[in-house]
Amino acid sequence: MTARLHITSAILAGLLALQSTAPANAWGDNEQSPTFFVVIENGGVVTDPENQMETARQTLGELTDLRRRRAMRDATIHIITSANPTEITWSGTPEQLYAQGSVVMEAIQVRSTCSDLTLAWQEVRNNVRITRPDDLRLLQIGPAIHAGYPCDEGDGLITLPQAVPAEVQLGSLALEASFLRLLNVHADQDEMVLEHLESAGALARVSNGALDFDLMDKARTTSNLGNILGRD
Repeated sequence: MTARLHITSAILAGLLALQSTAPANAWGDNEQSPTFFVVIENGGVVTDPENQMETARQTLGELTDLRRRRAMRDATIHIITSANPTEITWSGTPEQLYAQGSVVMEAIQVRSTCSDLTLAWQEVRNNVRITRPDDLRLLQIGPAIHAGYPCDEGDGLITLPQAVPAEVQLGSLALEASFLRLLNVHADQDEMVLEHLESAGALARVSNGALDFDLMDKARTTSNLGNILGRD
């Protein structure tokens, strides 16, 4: 079954300062400080901007909680948006994210524009090549729908399910990561994303315990907010 999604204008009225409401993170103090790359979809493919921004706010709030863990407070967080995918939107430590939360929320607001996952994950790849983190952790927040630049050609319609473009670096990066969370994935896109990860060999790493992985649709994302980064 296919669905047709039109890239529509998404105007978010007012953004609250990022507040941390998540419980203290359960990761042990003996682990190395990780590097997080967070890809946030904020283009016209996001059909529920309010839910998307709340998911982003609470997930980033969990990242600010890392400042409370002695071994995690020096973690590095990089945020890249799909509407501005060729540069890092924000970078810093959990403490800096806590201090600059309102600025970050303003920078990731949903816009009526392209949503280029290929360029966004290529930006992650470029920075991984430069920084070579010891502990790579990946998050993507959004429907997992690619609307690459230029996106103003044709009728602006996207047919779902949409195969993950071969150029997207998510699968190859998952081979190097210890942690991967995909949040708010569109109901028609979960199988496509799983096929992409499986073909890259990433799901085999999940089976052998090398990759902590979850893919959540909108409902599961909402029910897990506050514990996206936690472990049982």
